[in-house]
This record gives sequence, C-alpha cells and structure tokens, in this order.
Amino acid sequence: MPVKVGFVGTGGIANRHLNEANSNPDVEMVGYCDVQIQRAQAAADKYGGNAYDNFLDLYDTETPDAIIICTPPFAHGDIEQEACERGIHFFVEKPVAVDMATANRVAKAVRESGVITQVGYMFRFSPPLIRVRELMQAHTPAMIQAHYYMPGLPSPPWWPKMQLGGGQLIEQATHMLDLARFLAGDVATVAGATTTVRNWTDVPAGYEPDGLLEYSEVFEIPDTTALILQFESGAMGTLSCSIVPQAKWDVGFKVVCDGLIVTIEGANASYAGELEEQLRAPDDWATYVQRDFIDAVIAGRPAGIPYDEGVESLAVSIAGYESVNRGGAPVKLADLVQ
Repeated sequence: MPVKVGFVGTGGIANRHLNEANSNPDVEMVGYCDVQIQRAQAAADKYGGNAYDNFLDLYDTETPDAIIICTPPFAHGDIEQEACERGIHFFVEKPVAVDMATANRVAKAVRESGVITQVGYMFRFSPPLIRVRELMQAHTPAMIQAHYYMPGLPSPPWWPKMQLGGGQLIEQATHMLDLARFLAGDVATVAGATTTVRNWTDVPAGYEPDGLLEYSEVFEIPDTTALILQFESGAMGTLSCSIVPQAKWDVGFKVVCDGLIVTIEGANASYAGELEEQLRAPDDWATYVQRDFIDAVIAGRPAGIPYDEGVESLAVSIAGYESVNRGGAPVKLADLVQ
C-alpha cells in the first residue's frame, strides 16, 4: 500500500517536494495545510486531496502515515511534536528551528515516540559528496573552508527578522555547516563574529523590488558573518557568509586533508591526491533525500538524516550567535544540545 502523505507548508521549497511526491508511485498525497489556505487549495487542486489551514485538522481528518513539513523556521515545534504524539513520521526542511529550546523539545519527543524522521539536508545524498566522504576516511582532515554569498536579501517578510528566521546563518548557511559535519565529523566549539555594513532600511524613493532585495523597511539580522569551527577530530573550519548585494550567487567549499584537496561546487566535486577526478551528480540528485524518507517509512528503518542530525547542525549556527554575545569567545556545542 502507498504511504499516505500530508504536507504542512505549501509555498516556496514545498513545490519541489510536492512534485517529487507526485512522481513517486509509493506515495498517496492526501492533504495540504498552509496558513494561506489558497496555497493549500492550489496544491489540492493540482495533486488531489484536501486543503486545510490548521495542521491539526489535517492530522485528524486524513490520518496520514507521514508528513512533509516546509514551513518557515519560526513555525517549527508544535507541528513536529504533535506528529510524534500521534505516531506520524515526518520529513522536515532545514532549519529544524530557530532556537535550541524548540529543537531540543522536539528531539525529546522524537526519541520517546520512535517515529521515523528525515531532515532536508539534500547534499548528504549527492553521490560525489558521498564519495568525497569515503576518500576522507583515509586522509586526516585539516581545514574545511566554506563561503555562502548571496546577492541580496530574500523577499519573504520573516527573513530580516531574527526571531522568525534566524538570519542567513540559520536559514541558508546551515547547508554548508551540515555538509562540514557530514564530511569532517562533529564540531566541538564555534567562535563567531557578525556585522552589518550597509543601511538596509534607508529605502530610496521609487524603489521597486525585483527578486532579491537591496532594501527592507525592517532589518534585524547581520548582513555579514564569519565563524571559526574546531572539530572534535582536531580539524579546523571556517564559514563566511553575506547577503550584501553584489553581482551573483557565490557558494563554495574546500576541504584540505593530509594528501588530499577537494573542491565542492553544489552537489559536484573534484579532488586531487593519489588520483585526480571530477565527479558530477545525477540530474535528479536532489530528489534522493525525500525518496530515502519514503523508503524508510515503508521498510520501518531509520532514514539517512534523522532529526538529531538537524539539531546538531542547528547548534553550530546557534553557537556562532552565542559566541558573538560572549564577545567572540568559543562556545561548546555540548552545552547546547540536550
């Protein structure tokens, strides 16, 4: 029998997950929930099933086997905890929360319920990056260097509000931090610094946004951030990220090991060591993370990126901000994760 799947949050990234679920013969799409009911109704009209504006109504009426959660960061917590209490397996897009209290609360509920969970860190399923991880097992990692430069501010109204989205470090650069953990192991400490270098709220007369924003009437987040990571292995890492408007997206990742250097671009990688090789991901690589979740639910096995992994990666971002609050002093990850 196909897995009965509901969706909570049907805007933005949810469109990709809706299309992927629709193409999976093992999925029956039964319901869609969004606080903007018209978006949920549009999904119901397109894929079949019913629309809701309250996730409890979706749970009560459709009794799904699993849900796919694509809400903004601030909306996480009760959706997942209620799923645990009802034995509903869940896939959740990153980040899992905007604060550790929420993430730890849900993690406890997951452990107590035994539901199958998956966090949408899709890069972990890229075959080239899996190959890089295998190569690194034979080479001592020394430096993991990542940057995430966006040419402006995303347009959702919650994005420039720290308590709602957590800024770039939590909402976007978390992909790079999770990939660093996937390749080099857990992070022991984080030291961070942030700044805001431009006046985002000085909106010029006649300014008409188009795509990423150059100005915002509300702006509560840093526009530039730098982290220094100390991994439990002894390796070091750095992350620099910025949303200061410039010409184009620029996202990069380097790994230096004893006898190996790796360059990662998106889901692709190249390396030089005893051999040199360029590795390209299949066109459909981004679908693997949802497919693994559905397969895990069918088989009754753990999924590849359980909720605890999402909590650990969130903690790296939170530790960066906490370090800023402490004047740049390193913060231990063990003090944040319960």
